[in-house]
Amino acid sequence: MKSKKPGSKVALWSVVAWSLAFGASARADLMDGQDFAASDSTEAVLTFDHQVEVTVPREKKMSEELARKKIFAQLNHMHGTMGAVGYKAAPKGNEDISEVSFARKRGTQRTYVVKYSYRGVVALQNGVGSTYEVILPNNPDHVYDAAIVTRADGQRQNVCTDEHYQGREDFWYFWNPYRSGCNLRAGEHYTVVLANVKRIPNTRQTYPEYSRLVDSEGTIRIDILMGMNDPEELKNPLNSADVNARNYRAIRAALVNQYGFTARVLSRDELKDRSGGSRSLPYVEEFVLQAQKAKIVVNLFFGQSGIDEQSKAFHHFFKDAIENASVMMYDGHSGLGGNLDLEDLESTQEFEIKLPKNKYQIYYFNSCSSYSYYNTLYFARKKSKSDPKGTRNLDILTNGLSTYFSVMGETDLVMVRSIVDWASNKRPTTYQQIAAEIDSNNLFGVNGDEDNPVSME
Repeated sequence: MKSKKPGSKVALWSVVAWSLAFGASARADLMDGQDFAASDSTEAVLTFDHQVEVTVPREKKMSEELARKKIFAQLNHMHGTMGAVGYKAAPKGNEDISEVSFARKRGTQRTYVVKYSYRGVVALQNGVGSTYEVILPNNPDHVYDAAIVTRADGQRQNVCTDEHYQGREDFWYFWNPYRSGCNLRAGEHYTVVLANVKRIPNTRQTYPEYSRLVDSEGTIRIDILMGMNDPEELKNPLNSADVNARNYRAIRAALVNQYGFTARVLSRDELKDRSGGSRSLPYVEEFVLQAQKAKIVVNLFFGQSGIDEQSKAFHHFFKDAIENASVMMYDGHSGLGGNLDLEDLESTQEFEIKLPKNKYQIYYFNSCSSYSYYNTLYFARKKSKSDPKGTRNLDILTNGLSTYFSVMGETDLVMVRSIVDWASNKRPTTYQQIAAEIDSNNLFGVNGDEDNPVSME
């Protein structure tokens, strides 16, 4: 996806650090996780035995902690190749690493070979049999440099990754040794590991819990937050050339002209009150429709959302949405996981995010690779004694792969239409029907629907 912004070192290592913390508890939850509703994929458990080379700096000693850190650094590279090979996949991030051992590599002083067993859940495209090829770098610290060549004009270029995202910090997400001209060699620089596949059957018919979206005042609140692709473009989506401004206008037109919502633009004072003191204010409209079963209120936000942009206003609107709205949809860059990382947001804005454990909600993370970044993370915040998985009061819709901005507006409207139809006494839409409409060859899926109704009769 050429409109994706590169990540940052913060985003990369937040994934690694989270994996280190999660690995110890993953074993019990792995096969007991959330079910999946999807059109062209299922979840599957992959298992394999493998190894990684670790070169230890002189000032450090080899340890199991360092070994595990390098294991997860290697496993992060699953993202790049799984999204590029014939049958696509995306790791969920709840891997269990066991049987870790290490020994010095023969003929070296500071290089060790770390062996381990992997067991993890992935979203896996249909058509794969009992095995799946996982491509991993032998030494994650050295593979980036090994992929660099000097061109005829004297410029250095990494030929094994996206031409627009040449940084070391983005390599794990974009690398692909099968790219034309890539000089990485199997055996020397990377290994193709044959993983065993155990499919987890999808849910066959489940519904969003439409009636539980209605609050005590008879309202379904839907917040759609649209992050800018290019923060240098105009901030008013009605005349901005930003690619996500086009989606804003398309959603706005559908709400008003197709469904009959009335619209109003939030005043500057309202924006200031809700933006946490930000000097850069977003553009927000409120749309209202009184349907037979509920009043539907849609808040449509447009502004900067990158963790390294002027996104304070977005962070406060996002916090409000995931705490108070019945449905939250985010369209924008994932920042390789960093843009919506809860702990990063709390640290940056010095607030605490408290997801309502007893309120049923739907979150749709309509960004690149949100299946890996925002799935387990958000369910964990919903867990309680009465809901140990966090799924009773939360359904999460995600994309497994890179996703083009051009499809975001129409896929949002699939979800909006299902709610409007239910509230208007039309035939309710299943998650399986929603998945069939939304899927854009990007491993779209729904987690958390295993405790939802299978019939609306």
